[in-house]
Amino acid sequence: MVDRSKCPELRSFEDLRFDYPSHVTLSNGIPLYVVDNGDQEVNKLEIICRGGLLDEEKPLQAMALASMLVHGSDEYSSSDVAEILDYNGSYMNAVSQDNFIHVSISSLNKNFGEVLPVFSSIVQRPSIPEREFEVLKTQVKGAYKTACEKVKYLSQMACRGLYFGENHPFSHIICDEDVDCLSVEDVKCFHARYFKPENYVMILSGKIGEKEKRLVDEYFGGEKTGGKQALLCAVERNPSSDKEVMVNKDGALQSAVYMIQEAVPRSHPDYIKLRILITALGGYFGSRLMQNIREDKGYTYGINAMLVGRRCGAKIVITSECDTEYTYPLISEVKKEIRRLQDELMDAEEIDTVKNCMLSDLAKTLDSPFSMASCVSSNILYATGEDYFNRQVKDIMAITPEELRRIAKTYLNADKFYTAIAGDEKQLKLYGE
Repeated sequence: MVDRSKCPELRSFEDLRFDYPSHVTLSNGIPLYVVDNGDQEVNKLEIICRGGLLDEEKPLQAMALASMLVHGSDEYSSSDVAEILDYNGSYMNAVSQDNFIHVSISSLNKNFGEVLPVFSSIVQRPSIPEREFEVLKTQVKGAYKTACEKVKYLSQMACRGLYFGENHPFSHIICDEDVDCLSVEDVKCFHARYFKPENYVMILSGKIGEKEKRLVDEYFGGEKTGGKQALLCAVERNPSSDKEVMVNKDGALQSAVYMIQEAVPRSHPDYIKLRILITALGGYFGSRLMQNIREDKGYTYGINAMLVGRRCGAKIVITSECDTEYTYPLISEVKKEIRRLQDELMDAEEIDTVKNCMLSDLAKTLDSPFSMASCVSSNILYATGEDYFNRQVKDIMAITPEELRRIAKTYLNADKFYTAIAGDEKQLKLYGE
Protein backbone atom coordinates (compact mmCIF):
# COMPACT_ATOMS: atom_id res chain seq x y z
CA MET A 1 0.00 0.00 0.00
CA VAL A 2 1.19 3.51 -0.82
CA ASP A 3 2.37 5.48 2.21
CA ARG A 4 0.29 8.69 1.93
CA SER A 5 2.26 10.37 4.72
CA LYS A 6 5.24 10.78 2.39
CA CYS A 7 5.45 13.06 -0.61
CA PRO A 8 5.93 11.20 -3.89
CA GLU A 9 9.43 11.21 -5.28
CA LEU A 10 10.13 13.90 -7.86
CA ARG A 11 11.51 12.52 -11.11
CA SER A 12 12.60 14.21 -14.29
CA PHE A 13 11.12 13.37 -17.67
CA GLU A 14 12.92 10.44 -19.20
CA ASP A 15 11.55 9.33 -22.55
CA LEU A 16 9.20 11.74 -24.25
CA ARG A 17 8.78 10.71 -27.86
CA PHE A 18 6.14 11.16 -30.52
CA ASP A 19 6.07 8.70 -33.40
CA TYR A 20 4.61 10.66 -36.29
CA PRO A 21 1.79 8.65 -37.88
CA SER A 22 1.95 7.46 -41.46
CA HIS A 23 -0.95 8.31 -43.72
CA VAL A 24 -3.28 6.31 -45.89
CA THR A 25 -4.71 7.62 -49.12
CA LEU A 26 -8.41 7.87 -49.87
CA SER A 27 -9.74 6.62 -53.19
CA ASN A 28 -9.37 10.06 -54.77
CA GLY A 29 -5.88 10.73 -53.39
CA ILE A 30 -6.66 12.73 -50.22
CA PRO A 31 -4.02 11.96 -47.55
CA LEU A 32 -5.56 10.76 -44.27
CA TYR A 33 -3.35 10.62 -41.17
CA VAL A 34 -4.62 8.12 -38.61
CA VAL A 35 -3.81 8.56 -34.91
CA ASP A 36 -5.16 5.32 -33.43
CA ASN A 37 -4.33 5.63 -29.76
CA GLY A 38 -7.58 5.85 -27.83
CA ASP A 39 -9.23 3.81 -25.08
CA GLN A 40 -12.70 5.30 -25.48
CA GLU A 41 -15.03 4.69 -28.43
CA VAL A 42 -14.77 8.26 -29.72
CA ASN A 43 -13.06 9.93 -32.66
CA LYS A 44 -12.30 13.28 -34.23
CA LEU A 45 -12.10 13.92 -37.97
CA GLU A 46 -10.25 17.05 -39.10
CA ILE A 47 -9.98 18.59 -42.55
CA ILE A 48 -7.26 21.16 -43.16
CA CYS A 49 -8.07 22.95 -46.40
CA ARG A 50 -5.80 25.40 -48.20
CA GLY A 51 -7.18 28.93 -48.41
CA GLY A 52 -7.20 31.42 -45.53
CA LEU A 53 -6.75 35.05 -44.50
CA LEU A 54 -3.81 35.67 -46.84
CA ASP A 55 -5.78 34.30 -49.80
CA GLU A 56 -8.82 36.57 -49.44
CA GLU A 57 -9.91 38.85 -52.27
CA LYS A 58 -12.08 40.69 -49.76
CA PRO A 59 -11.58 40.99 -45.99
CA LEU A 60 -13.46 38.41 -43.89
CA GLN A 61 -14.10 35.85 -46.67
CA ALA A 62 -12.27 33.01 -44.90
CA MET A 63 -13.59 33.85 -41.44
CA ALA A 64 -17.16 34.17 -42.73
CA LEU A 65 -16.95 30.82 -44.53
CA ALA A 66 -15.63 29.06 -41.43
CA SER A 67 -18.39 30.62 -39.31
CA MET A 68 -21.14 29.75 -41.79
CA LEU A 69 -20.23 26.09 -42.35
CA VAL A 70 -22.23 24.98 -39.32
CA HIS A 71 -25.38 26.56 -40.77
CA GLY A 72 -26.31 23.83 -43.14
CA SER A 73 -25.87 22.56 -46.68
CA ASP A 74 -27.92 21.94 -49.81
CA GLU A 75 -29.32 18.79 -48.15
CA TYR A 76 -29.54 19.86 -44.50
CA SER A 77 -30.95 23.05 -43.01
CA SER A 78 -29.34 24.80 -40.07
CA SER A 79 -31.92 23.32 -37.70
CA ASP A 80 -31.39 19.85 -39.23
CA VAL A 81 -27.65 20.07 -38.56
CA ALA A 82 -28.12 21.24 -34.98
CA GLU A 83 -30.64 18.49 -34.24
CA ILE A 84 -28.64 15.65 -35.82
CA LEU A 85 -25.36 16.62 -34.18
CA ASP A 86 -27.00 17.15 -30.78
CA TYR A 87 -28.93 13.87 -30.92
CA ASN A 88 -25.78 11.92 -31.80
CA GLY A 89 -23.56 13.63 -29.24
CA SER A 90 -21.36 15.24 -31.88
CA TYR A 91 -19.68 18.62 -32.12
CA MET A 92 -18.49 20.51 -35.20
CA ASN A 93 -16.01 23.37 -35.31
CA ALA A 94 -14.37 25.48 -38.02
CA VAL A 95 -11.72 28.21 -37.80
CA SER A 96 -9.78 30.19 -40.39
CA GLN A 97 -5.98 30.48 -40.30
CA ASP A 98 -3.38 32.38 -42.33
CA ASN A 99 -3.39 29.94 -45.25
CA PHE A 100 -5.95 27.33 -44.20
CA ILE A 101 -9.46 26.68 -42.94
CA HIS A 102 -9.53 23.97 -40.28
CA VAL A 103 -12.82 22.05 -39.97
CA SER A 104 -13.47 19.23 -37.51
CA ILE A 105 -16.19 16.99 -36.11
CA SER A 106 -16.00 15.01 -32.87
CA SER A 107 -18.21 11.95 -32.57
CA LEU A 108 -18.96 8.70 -30.80
CA ASN A 109 -17.74 5.78 -32.93
CA LYS A 110 -21.17 4.17 -32.88
CA ASN A 111 -22.74 7.33 -34.34
CA PHE A 112 -19.98 8.15 -36.82
CA GLY A 113 -21.99 6.80 -39.72
CA GLU A 114 -24.95 9.02 -38.76
CA VAL A 115 -23.07 12.33 -38.59
CA LEU A 116 -20.53 11.85 -41.37
CA PRO A 117 -23.09 12.34 -44.19
CA VAL A 118 -24.04 15.69 -42.62
CA PHE A 119 -20.40 16.71 -42.17
CA SER A 120 -19.41 15.81 -45.73
CA SER A 121 -22.46 17.61 -47.13
CA ILE A 122 -21.60 20.77 -45.16
CA VAL A 123 -17.96 20.71 -46.26
CA GLN A 124 -18.68 20.02 -49.91
CA ARG A 125 -21.96 21.89 -50.45
CA PRO A 126 -22.56 24.57 -47.76
CA SER A 127 -25.75 26.58 -48.18
CA ILE A 128 -24.69 29.94 -46.60
CA PRO A 129 -28.29 30.99 -45.81
CA GLU A 130 -28.93 34.72 -46.15
CA ARG A 131 -30.69 35.14 -42.80
CA GLU A 132 -27.87 33.53 -40.78
CA PHE A 133 -25.32 35.44 -42.84
CA GLU A 134 -26.88 38.78 -41.90
CA VAL A 135 -26.87 37.74 -38.24
CA LEU A 136 -23.17 36.91 -38.55
CA LYS A 137 -22.44 40.33 -40.08
CA THR A 138 -24.19 42.05 -37.18
CA GLN A 139 -22.18 39.96 -34.71
CA VAL A 140 -18.90 40.76 -36.47
CA LYS A 141 -19.63 44.48 -36.41
CA GLY A 142 -20.39 44.30 -32.70
CA ALA A 143 -17.29 42.24 -31.94
CA TYR A 144 -14.94 44.64 -33.70
CA LYS A 145 -16.65 47.68 -32.25
CA THR A 146 -16.12 46.19 -28.78
CA ALA A 147 -12.51 45.29 -29.59
CA CYS A 148 -11.76 48.88 -30.66
CA GLU A 149 -12.76 50.06 -27.19
CA LYS A 150 -9.97 47.99 -25.64
CA VAL A 151 -6.46 49.36 -25.36
CA LYS A 152 -5.02 45.86 -25.72
CA TYR A 153 -6.50 45.45 -29.22
CA LEU A 154 -5.56 49.00 -30.25
CA SER A 155 -1.93 48.51 -29.23
CA GLN A 156 -1.76 45.13 -30.96
CA MET A 157 -3.06 46.43 -34.29
CA ALA A 158 -0.93 49.57 -34.14
CA CYS A 159 2.20 47.51 -33.53
CA ARG A 160 1.29 45.18 -36.39
CA GLY A 161 1.01 48.26 -38.58
CA LEU A 162 4.59 49.19 -37.71
CA TYR A 163 5.96 45.66 -38.05
CA PHE A 164 4.09 44.36 -41.11
CA GLY A 165 3.22 47.65 -42.80
CA GLU A 166 -0.09 49.50 -42.98
CA ASN A 167 -1.35 47.60 -46.05
CA HIS A 168 -0.53 44.09 -44.89
CA PRO A 169 -3.53 41.79 -44.19
CA PHE A 170 -2.29 41.20 -40.63
CA SER A 171 -2.47 44.96 -39.97
CA HIS A 172 -5.95 45.55 -41.35
CA ILE A 173 -8.49 46.73 -38.79
CA ILE A 174 -11.94 45.48 -39.73
CA CYS A 175 -14.53 48.23 -40.18
CA ASP A 176 -18.25 48.37 -40.93
CA GLU A 177 -17.53 48.95 -44.62
CA ASP A 178 -15.66 45.62 -44.85
CA VAL A 179 -18.65 43.83 -43.36
CA ASP A 180 -21.21 45.65 -45.51
CA CYS A 181 -19.26 44.92 -48.72
CA LEU A 182 -19.14 41.18 -48.05
CA SER A 183 -21.90 39.15 -49.71
CA VAL A 184 -23.08 35.56 -49.63
CA GLU A 185 -21.75 35.23 -53.17
CA ASP A 186 -18.27 36.32 -52.01
CA VAL A 187 -18.25 33.55 -49.41
CA LYS A 188 -19.52 30.95 -51.88
CA CYS A 189 -16.85 31.96 -54.40
CA PHE A 190 -14.14 31.50 -51.76
CA HIS A 191 -15.50 28.05 -50.97
CA ALA A 192 -15.67 27.07 -54.64
CA ARG A 193 -12.09 28.22 -55.21
CA TYR A 194 -10.49 26.32 -52.32
CA PHE A 195 -12.71 23.55 -50.99
CA LYS A 196 -11.54 20.83 -53.37
CA PRO A 197 -10.04 17.40 -52.56
CA GLU A 198 -6.63 18.39 -53.92
CA ASN A 199 -6.43 21.08 -51.21
CA TYR A 200 -7.34 18.75 -48.32
CA VAL A 201 -5.26 16.98 -45.72
CA MET A 202 -7.31 14.94 -43.24
CA ILE A 203 -6.59 13.63 -39.74
CA LEU A 204 -8.63 10.92 -38.00
CA SER A 205 -7.83 10.40 -34.32
CA GLY A 206 -9.28 8.42 -31.42
CA LYS A 207 -10.01 4.72 -31.20
CA ILE A 208 -9.87 4.02 -34.92
CA GLY A 209 -10.69 0.78 -36.70
CA GLU A 210 -11.24 -0.22 -40.29
CA LYS A 211 -14.90 0.80 -40.05
CA GLU A 212 -14.04 4.44 -39.30
CA LYS A 213 -11.46 4.63 -42.10
CA ARG A 214 -13.90 3.03 -44.55
CA LEU A 215 -16.61 5.57 -43.67
CA VAL A 216 -14.25 8.48 -44.27
CA ASP A 217 -13.33 7.06 -47.68
CA GLU A 218 -17.00 6.47 -48.47
CA TYR A 219 -18.00 10.09 -47.88
CA PHE A 220 -14.85 11.93 -48.98
CA GLY A 221 -12.95 9.52 -51.24
CA GLY A 222 -15.54 9.71 -54.02
CA GLU A 223 -15.33 13.48 -54.52
CA LYS A 224 -13.94 14.29 -57.98
CA THR A 225 -10.39 15.61 -58.27
CA GLY A 226 -8.26 16.83 -61.13
CA GLY A 227 -7.51 20.45 -60.40
CA LYS A 228 -4.20 21.92 -59.29
CA GLN A 229 -3.43 22.28 -55.60
CA ALA A 230 -3.72 25.91 -54.47
CA LEU A 231 -0.42 27.66 -53.83
CA LEU A 232 0.26 28.90 -50.32
CA CYS A 233 0.12 32.68 -50.47
CA ALA A 234 2.66 34.83 -48.63
CA VAL A 235 2.55 38.61 -48.31
CA GLU A 236 5.85 40.38 -47.79
CA ARG A 237 6.33 42.73 -44.86
CA ASN A 238 6.81 46.41 -45.55
CA PRO A 239 7.75 47.64 -42.07
CA SER A 240 7.53 51.26 -41.02
CA SER A 241 10.61 53.38 -40.53
CA ASP A 242 9.10 54.38 -37.18
CA LYS A 243 9.80 52.14 -34.21
CA GLU A 244 7.19 53.51 -31.81
CA VAL A 245 3.60 54.71 -31.99
CA MET A 246 1.04 55.95 -29.48
CA VAL A 247 -2.69 55.35 -29.92
CA ASN A 248 -4.96 57.72 -28.03
CA LYS A 249 -7.95 56.32 -26.16
CA ASP A 250 -9.60 59.17 -24.26
CA GLY A 251 -10.49 58.31 -20.70
CA ALA A 252 -8.68 54.95 -20.71
CA LEU A 253 -8.08 53.84 -17.13
CA GLN A 254 -4.93 51.95 -18.07
CA SER A 255 -2.57 51.59 -20.99
CA ALA A 256 -1.49 48.62 -23.07
CA VAL A 257 2.01 47.90 -24.36
CA TYR A 258 2.65 45.70 -27.40
CA MET A 259 6.20 44.98 -28.62
CA ILE A 260 7.38 42.98 -31.66
CA GLN A 261 10.80 41.97 -32.92
CA GLU A 262 11.52 39.81 -35.97
CA ALA A 263 12.81 36.30 -35.18
CA VAL A 264 14.33 33.40 -37.07
CA PRO A 265 11.75 31.16 -38.81
CA ARG A 266 10.68 27.73 -37.59
CA SER A 267 12.99 26.10 -40.15
CA HIS A 268 16.08 27.66 -38.52
CA PRO A 269 18.18 25.31 -36.33
CA ASP A 270 18.14 27.87 -33.49
CA TYR A 271 14.36 28.37 -33.46
CA ILE A 272 13.63 25.91 -30.64
CA LYS A 273 16.52 27.26 -28.58
CA LEU A 274 15.14 30.78 -29.03
CA ARG A 275 11.76 29.52 -27.83
CA ILE A 276 13.41 28.20 -24.66
CA LEU A 277 14.97 31.62 -24.10
CA ILE A 278 11.68 33.47 -24.65
CA THR A 279 9.96 31.08 -22.24
CA ALA A 280 12.52 32.00 -19.60
CA LEU A 281 11.98 35.68 -20.38
CA GLY A 282 8.19 35.73 -20.16
CA GLY A 283 6.57 32.47 -21.18
CA TYR A 284 5.40 31.08 -17.83
CA PHE A 285 4.19 32.38 -14.48
CA GLY A 286 7.62 32.30 -12.84
CA SER A 287 9.39 33.97 -15.77
CA ARG A 288 11.83 36.86 -15.40
CA LEU A 289 9.37 39.48 -16.61
CA MET A 290 6.71 38.24 -14.17
CA GLN A 291 9.13 38.07 -11.26
CA ASN A 292 10.49 41.55 -11.88
CA ILE A 293 7.59 43.58 -13.27
CA ARG A 294 4.68 41.93 -11.44
CA GLU A 295 6.09 40.44 -8.25
CA ASP A 296 8.87 42.90 -7.46
CA LYS A 297 7.75 46.22 -9.01
CA GLY A 298 3.97 45.69 -8.97
CA TYR A 299 3.53 47.45 -12.31
CA THR A 300 1.06 44.93 -13.76
CA TYR A 301 -1.06 41.86 -13.05
CA GLY A 302 0.53 40.03 -15.95
CA ILE A 303 3.10 40.30 -18.73
CA ASN A 304 3.80 37.79 -21.48
CA ALA A 305 6.58 37.08 -23.93
CA MET A 306 6.12 34.55 -26.72
CA LEU A 307 7.75 33.35 -29.91
CA VAL A 308 5.12 33.26 -32.64
CA GLY A 309 6.10 31.14 -35.64
CA ARG A 310 4.12 31.24 -38.87
CA ARG A 311 4.79 29.74 -42.27
CA CYS A 312 5.80 33.18 -43.48
CA GLY A 313 8.21 34.03 -40.67
CA ALA A 314 8.38 34.40 -36.91
CA LYS A 315 8.32 37.19 -34.36
CA ILE A 316 8.95 37.76 -30.67
CA VAL A 317 5.96 39.40 -28.99
CA ILE A 318 5.81 41.01 -25.54
CA THR A 319 2.47 42.28 -24.21
CA SER A 320 1.14 43.80 -21.01
CA GLU A 321 -1.44 46.18 -19.57
CA CYS A 322 -0.74 48.49 -16.66
CA ASP A 323 -1.69 51.68 -14.86
CA THR A 324 -0.76 54.63 -17.09
CA GLU A 325 1.94 55.92 -14.73
CA TYR A 326 3.83 52.63 -14.97
CA THR A 327 3.86 52.41 -18.78
CA TYR A 328 7.34 53.75 -19.46
CA PRO A 329 8.96 52.16 -16.39
CA LEU A 330 7.48 48.82 -17.55
CA ILE A 331 9.05 49.16 -21.00
CA SER A 332 12.35 50.13 -19.39
CA GLU A 333 12.32 47.01 -17.22
CA VAL A 334 11.55 44.79 -20.22
CA LYS A 335 14.64 46.10 -21.98
CA LYS A 336 16.66 45.67 -18.81
CA GLU A 337 15.67 41.99 -18.58
CA ILE A 338 16.60 41.45 -22.23
CA ARG A 339 20.05 42.90 -21.64
CA ARG A 340 20.46 40.82 -18.48
CA LEU A 341 19.90 37.65 -20.55
CA GLN A 342 22.68 38.82 -22.86
CA ASP A 343 25.12 39.73 -20.09
CA GLU A 344 24.63 37.08 -17.40
CA LEU A 345 24.60 33.31 -17.41
CA MET A 346 21.35 31.76 -16.23
CA ASP A 347 21.76 29.64 -13.09
CA ALA A 348 21.09 25.89 -13.11
CA GLU A 349 17.97 26.11 -10.93
CA GLU A 350 16.23 28.54 -13.29
CA ILE A 351 17.17 26.48 -16.35
CA ASP A 352 15.78 23.33 -14.71
CA THR A 353 12.52 25.15 -13.96
CA VAL A 354 12.17 26.31 -17.55
CA LYS A 355 13.03 22.84 -18.87
CA ASN A 356 10.46 21.14 -16.62
CA CYS A 357 7.80 23.69 -17.56
CA MET A 358 8.33 23.13 -21.28
CA LEU A 359 8.67 19.36 -21.01
CA SER A 360 5.46 19.24 -18.96
CA ASP A 361 3.62 20.98 -21.79
CA LEU A 362 5.06 18.52 -24.30
CA ALA A 363 4.10 15.59 -22.07
CA LYS A 364 0.47 16.79 -22.16
CA THR A 365 0.58 16.37 -25.93
CA LEU A 366 0.96 12.63 -25.44
CA ASP A 367 -2.07 12.40 -23.13
CA SER A 368 -4.67 11.63 -25.78
CA PRO A 369 -5.00 10.85 -29.48
CA PHE A 370 -6.62 14.26 -30.01
CA SER A 371 -3.65 16.14 -28.54
CA MET A 372 -1.32 13.93 -30.58
CA ALA A 373 -3.32 14.85 -33.66
CA SER A 374 -2.55 18.51 -32.87
CA CYS A 375 1.13 17.74 -33.60
CA VAL A 376 0.11 16.56 -37.05
CA SER A 377 -2.12 19.55 -37.71
CA SER A 378 0.64 21.94 -36.53
CA ASN A 379 3.06 20.39 -38.98
CA ILE A 380 0.53 20.84 -41.80
CA LEU A 381 -0.29 24.41 -40.81
CA TYR A 382 3.25 25.60 -40.07
CA ALA A 383 5.53 23.14 -41.91
CA THR A 384 7.44 22.32 -38.72
CA GLY A 385 8.61 18.90 -39.90
CA GLU A 386 7.55 15.45 -38.74
CA ASP A 387 10.37 15.30 -36.18
CA TYR A 388 9.54 18.67 -34.58
CA PHE A 389 8.22 17.23 -31.29
CA ASN A 390 11.28 15.06 -30.77
CA ARG A 391 13.65 17.89 -31.75
CA GLN A 392 12.01 20.06 -29.09
CA VAL A 393 12.63 17.43 -26.43
CA LYS A 394 16.24 17.00 -27.54
CA ASP A 395 17.01 20.74 -27.58
CA ILE A 396 15.29 21.41 -24.26
CA MET A 397 17.17 18.59 -22.52
CA ALA A 398 20.52 19.69 -23.95
CA ILE A 399 20.30 23.47 -23.48
CA THR A 400 23.08 25.09 -21.42
CA PRO A 401 23.55 28.53 -19.83
CA GLU A 402 26.24 29.37 -22.38
CA GLU A 403 24.00 28.43 -25.29
CA LEU A 404 21.13 30.53 -23.96
CA ARG A 405 23.39 33.54 -23.59
CA ARG A 406 24.63 33.05 -27.17
CA ILE A 407 21.03 32.91 -28.40
CA ALA A 408 20.20 36.09 -26.46
CA LYS A 409 23.17 37.97 -27.89
CA THR A 410 22.45 36.77 -31.42
CA TYR A 411 18.68 37.12 -31.71
CA LEU A 412 17.50 39.55 -29.03
CA ASN A 413 17.96 43.29 -29.36
CA ALA A 414 16.11 45.65 -27.03
CA ASP A 415 16.51 48.50 -29.53
CA LYS A 416 15.03 46.59 -32.48
CA PHE A 417 11.56 46.10 -31.00
CA TYR A 418 8.61 47.87 -32.56
CA THR A 419 6.55 49.29 -29.71
CA ALA A 420 2.94 50.48 -29.58
CA ILE A 421 1.30 52.07 -26.56
CA ALA A 422 -2.47 52.58 -26.34
CA GLY A 423 -4.03 54.69 -23.63
CA ASP A 424 -5.09 58.20 -22.65
CA GLU A 425 -2.55 60.35 -24.50
CA LYS A 426 -2.85 63.27 -22.07
CA GLN A 427 -2.06 61.04 -19.12
CA LEU A 428 0.78 59.28 -20.95
CA LYS A 429 2.38 62.61 -21.88
CA LEU A 430 1.95 63.75 -18.31
CA TYR A 431 4.09 60.90 -17.03
CA GLY A 432 6.42 61.01 -20.04
CA GLU A 433 9.41 58.75 -20.39
